[in-house]
Amino acid sequence: MINQPETRDLLAEARRVLLDSIAPDLGGERKYQALMIANAMAMAMRELEQREQGQPEETDHTVRAYLAEHSIDGTAAEAEADLARAVFERRLDGTDPALRSVLRTLTEARLRINNPGFLER
Repeated sequence: MINQPETRDLLAEARRVLLDSIAPDLGGERKYQALMIANAMAMAMRELEQREQGQPEETDHTVRAYLAEHSIDGTAAEAEADLARAVFERRLDGTDPALRSVLRTLTEARLRINNPGFLER
Protein backbone atom coordinates (compact mmCIF):
# COMPACT_ATOMS: atom_id res chain seq x y z
CA MET A 1 0.00 0.00 0.00
CA ILE A 2 1.26 3.46 -0.85
CA ASN A 3 1.73 5.75 2.12
CA GLN A 4 -0.89 8.45 1.66
CA PRO A 5 -0.79 11.58 3.79
CA GLU A 6 -3.79 12.44 5.89
CA THR A 7 -5.85 15.44 4.83
CA ARG A 8 -5.09 17.13 8.14
CA ASP A 9 -1.34 16.68 7.56
CA LEU A 10 -1.58 18.16 4.07
CA LEU A 11 -3.47 21.17 5.39
CA ALA A 12 -0.99 21.62 8.23
CA GLU A 13 2.00 21.58 5.89
CA ALA A 14 0.37 23.94 3.37
CA ARG A 15 -0.54 26.29 6.23
CA ARG A 16 3.00 26.16 7.60
CA VAL A 17 4.47 27.04 4.18
CA LEU A 18 1.95 29.84 3.72
CA LEU A 19 2.72 31.38 7.12
CA ASP A 20 6.48 30.78 7.19
CA SER A 21 7.52 31.27 3.57
CA ILE A 22 4.89 33.25 1.71
CA ALA A 23 3.08 35.59 4.11
CA PRO A 24 6.22 37.27 5.51
CA ASP A 25 7.07 38.58 2.01
CA LEU A 26 3.61 40.02 1.47
CA GLY A 27 2.27 43.37 2.52
CA GLY A 28 -1.01 45.12 2.98
CA GLU A 29 -4.09 43.49 1.52
CA ARG A 30 -2.17 40.46 0.19
CA LYS A 31 -0.79 39.66 3.65
CA TYR A 32 -4.25 40.03 5.16
CA GLN A 33 -5.63 37.63 2.55
CA ALA A 34 -2.85 35.10 3.22
CA LEU A 35 -3.57 35.23 6.95
CA MET A 36 -7.29 34.74 6.30
CA ILE A 37 -6.47 31.66 4.20
CA ALA A 38 -4.23 30.32 6.97
CA ASN A 39 -7.03 30.86 9.48
CA ALA A 40 -9.52 29.01 7.25
CA MET A 41 -7.05 26.14 6.94
CA ALA A 42 -6.72 25.94 10.73
CA MET A 43 -10.52 25.87 11.05
CA ALA A 44 -10.72 23.05 8.49
CA MET A 45 -8.10 21.08 10.44
CA ARG A 46 -10.05 21.51 13.69
CA GLU A 47 -13.26 20.43 11.94
CA LEU A 48 -11.53 17.29 10.65
CA GLU A 49 -10.31 16.50 14.16
CA GLN A 50 -13.83 16.90 15.53
CA ARG A 51 -15.22 14.57 12.86
CA GLU A 52 -12.61 11.95 13.76
CA GLN A 53 -13.74 12.22 17.39
CA GLY A 54 -17.43 11.91 16.43
CA GLN A 55 -18.37 15.28 17.90
CA PRO A 56 -20.59 16.57 15.06
CA GLU A 57 -22.71 13.40 15.22
CA GLU A 58 -23.02 13.77 18.98
CA THR A 59 -24.14 17.39 18.62
CA ASP A 60 -26.61 16.47 15.85
CA HIS A 61 -28.00 13.71 18.05
CA THR A 62 -28.52 16.21 20.90
CA VAL A 63 -30.44 18.56 18.59
CA ARG A 64 -32.54 15.78 17.01
CA ALA A 65 -33.41 14.36 20.44
CA TYR A 66 -34.55 17.77 21.65
CA LEU A 67 -36.66 18.32 18.54
CA ALA A 68 -38.26 14.88 18.81
CA GLU A 69 -39.01 15.54 22.47
CA HIS A 70 -40.92 18.64 21.41
CA SER A 71 -42.70 16.97 18.48
CA ILE A 72 -40.85 18.94 15.83
CA ASP A 73 -40.29 16.79 12.80
CA GLY A 74 -37.32 17.31 10.57
CA THR A 75 -34.60 15.54 8.72
CA ALA A 76 -31.39 14.52 10.41
CA ALA A 77 -29.38 16.50 7.87
CA GLU A 78 -31.30 19.68 8.69
CA ALA A 79 -31.69 19.31 12.45
CA GLU A 80 -29.92 22.57 13.22
CA ALA A 81 -31.95 24.49 10.62
CA ASP A 82 -35.15 22.93 11.98
CA LEU A 83 -34.21 24.05 15.48
CA ALA A 84 -33.43 27.57 14.28
CA ARG A 85 -36.76 27.74 12.44
CA ALA A 86 -38.66 26.54 15.52
CA VAL A 87 -36.95 29.15 17.70
CA PHE A 88 -37.56 31.88 15.12
CA GLU A 89 -41.24 30.94 14.83
CA ARG A 90 -41.50 30.89 18.65
CA ARG A 91 -42.65 27.28 18.72
CA LEU A 92 -40.17 26.70 21.55
CA ASP A 93 -40.00 28.34 24.96
CA GLY A 94 -36.88 30.51 25.09
CA THR A 95 -36.75 30.18 28.86
CA ASP A 96 -36.62 26.36 28.70
CA PRO A 97 -33.34 25.23 30.34
CA ALA A 98 -33.18 22.23 27.98
CA LEU A 99 -33.37 24.53 24.94
CA ARG A 100 -30.67 26.75 26.39
CA SER A 101 -28.51 23.68 26.95
CA VAL A 102 -28.94 22.58 23.33
CA LEU A 103 -28.13 26.08 22.08
CA ARG A 104 -25.06 26.19 24.32
CA THR A 105 -23.94 22.80 22.97
CA LEU A 106 -24.28 24.08 19.39
CA THR A 107 -22.47 27.33 20.18
CA GLU A 108 -19.60 25.55 21.90
CA ALA A 109 -19.27 23.12 18.98
CA ARG A 110 -18.98 26.05 16.57
CA LEU A 111 -16.50 27.85 18.80
CA ARG A 112 -14.28 24.76 19.06
CA ILE A 113 -13.85 25.08 15.29
CA ASN A 114 -14.01 28.84 14.66
CA ASN A 115 -12.46 30.33 17.79
CA PRO A 116 -11.26 27.75 20.33
CA GLY A 117 -9.36 30.40 22.28
CA PHE A 118 -12.67 32.02 23.24
CA LEU A 119 -13.69 28.89 25.17
CA GLU A 120 -10.42 28.91 27.07
CA ARG A 121 -11.12 32.38 28.51
